Amino acid sequence: MVHARSVRLAAVIVLGGAVALATTACGGPMQAGAAAVVQGERTSDRDVQSEVASVVSLVERAGLTQGGVTDSQRAALAKAQISLLVEVAKLQKVADDLGVTVGPDADAEERGILVRSARTSLGPKFTGSDNEAVALADIQTQRASGVAPSVVPVFTHIQALKNAIATNQAAQLHIDLNALDAKSAQKLDDAIQALEQKAAGEIDVKVSPRYGAFDPEKGDIFGATTSWIRPTKDQLAARQQQPQ
Repeated sequence: MVHARSVRLAAVIVLGGAVALATTACGGPMQAGAAAVVQGERTSDRDVQSEVASVVSLVERAGLTQGGVTDSQRAALAKAQISLLVEVAKLQKVADDLGVTVGPDADAEERGILVRSARTSLGPKFTGSDNEAVALADIQTQRASGVAPSVVPVFTHIQALKNAIATNQAAQLHIDLNALDAKSAQKLDDAIQALEQKAAGEIDVKVSPRYGAFDPEKGDIFGATTSWIRPTKDQLAARQQQPQ
């Protein structure tokens, strides 16, 4: 049962819609042991299991659960890790198509913002790493991404890409980002969504059925509502000892 303080991890269950992205699940057999192959980059089942274990360990140490993490929550967390990789690939495709470059400086600036915000949110009692702080603060939001500490660099790059794309499109549409009204905000959002939808259909994504399937029209991940990933006590203990 999820603790009342935490809509949090429970909110991650909606990741099928909140983080999942419209992509084309390309044909062909999956590589053995692969959870997903996104733009030629392979993520293994072992990678995903380790990432889920790190999130479970983090929320349990923070006291956000009672009675352990449920099967549906584990399934959502597993899908979340893959969804983040799909999202960064899709946004990178948009940026490349626009000729927008997001380099290490932009990532570093965004990381600084995320870390400061996370540590302010968590307070001085939190003594974990910066990656753990960002991951835990995200879990405690209503729009939780379910990001594992080790995937925070990807999460950071996603935010930097979003900022760069929004800035580019605002300039193209002659919209002042510092003076957005409802009409201009909707216009900007529509333009960005159209670019993302186009890119989603062009990136190369293969996902193991263990984690569900992509619906390119609805932009959701469906299926895999129960998880075969069950981190053992030894795995969780190892994650607690491993610096992020």
